[in-house]
Amino acid sequence: MRLNHELLIYYDLVNYVLFLCCFIPLWCMIVMCYRIYNSRNMSIMLPNESPFLEFIWTLIPTLMVVILCFFNLNYLIYNSVQVMNEPIKIVGHQWYWTYELLDGSVYDSFMTDFVNGVNKPLRLERNISYILLITSDDVIHSFSVPDLGLKMDAIPGRINSVIGSFDRFGVFVGYCTELCGAGHSYMPIVVEVVEGNRLGWY
Repeated sequence: MRLNHELLIYYDLVNYVLFLCCFIPLWCMIVMCYRIYNSRNMSIMLPNESPFLEFIWTLIPTLMVVILCFFNLNYLIYNSVQVMNEPIKIVGHQWYWTYELLDGSVYDSFMTDFVNGVNKPLRLERNISYILLITSDDVIHSFSVPDLGLKMDAIPGRINSVIGSFDRFGVFVGYCTELCGAGHSYMPIVVEVVEGNRLGWY
């Protein structure tokens, strides 16, 4: 799935903040243990209060939260104003998927004898923006195609949406990643990304 520059920056920033959240407590524990070990035969002298230090460790987390909120809002606005060329409704059943296209055509995708194969894959055009509307007709499923960065729960009575624009050709295999009954392992997902002149709906 193609990501814009802002989303990549946001992803890197989240990883950096996560690293800091893990590193700072670990460093404090190491320093504290070291000081306790070195002063085991003497009384520990605690420093006086430092208003400047308290201001710094209040300011830095506040700035981090503000920056993360800024990128979150940008991401939400980007999703809300994105122009969609093709909405596709995806309905999970026990144990197959149904795809409903904009032109009104509907087809079911069942697992075949071939490993991870289906009789009718979801065929998408390269470099076209899609909004996938995902729901379920019976129990909770999950539409997941890891190679395309897609994962969204299919919940009865609720429509979840995910936006995608796919920039590479190929056949991508996914699975229902929510335990949905005896046939859970028999409802694979196959997505084909092709050129527009080879789209050919079923």
